[in-house]
Amino acid sequence: MVLLLASMIAVPVLAQNQVTGNGAPSGQHYNLNIIGVPNPKNVNFDGGNGARIFVSRTGTTQFYVHGGDSYQVLDRDGTDGKVGTGLADPGIIFPYDSTTGTWQVQIWMRLVGPKDSSITWTSAYWDGSTYVLYSTFTLDKSSKFTLHTSDLLKDGYQDMLWTLDPTTNFRVCQMRIFLLDA
Repeated sequence: MVLLLASMIAVPVLAQNQVTGNGAPSGQHYNLNIIGVPNPKNVNFDGGNGARIFVSRTGTTQFYVHGGDSYQVLDRDGTDGKVGTGLADPGIIFPYDSTTGTWQVQIWMRLVGPKDSSITWTSAYWDGSTYVLYSTFTLDKSSKFTLHTSDLLKDGYQDMLWTLDPTTNFRVCQMRIFLLDA
């Protein structure tokens, strides 16, 4: 009976966000493109409404992520190897409910670009004294989005460190960010 009730409750939620042909759900979302460049771009990264971050195509990049009240991209230049500079200066903020300790977002990802593109993504959480390895996954060039929220954000921890390691010369990693109702 409990399973029957749970499945009946979940149906309306799924009906609102049907999966599209590219693998991501439909509905209102933000796009964030992480663009691999061979050299640092123009030093002026204003504009784009936070829809893109430039990173080095060949070196690793660290992303300092913090939970807050809204979605914001604060640092669009990762060509120096960092998006944000640390706990006090994050590069990206995602909605986080500090009362329940839960992230209020879904993140879908795909890698586009050359056929042999791939990246390794590592996620760690701040336990109050150090970053602790949480998850590692690899994205290969694909035309389909896959859900990676649970690989990127750990509930109960408001500060995360992502490390992007381009195992090949990738061009664009796309994120679709869906905000959840608190």
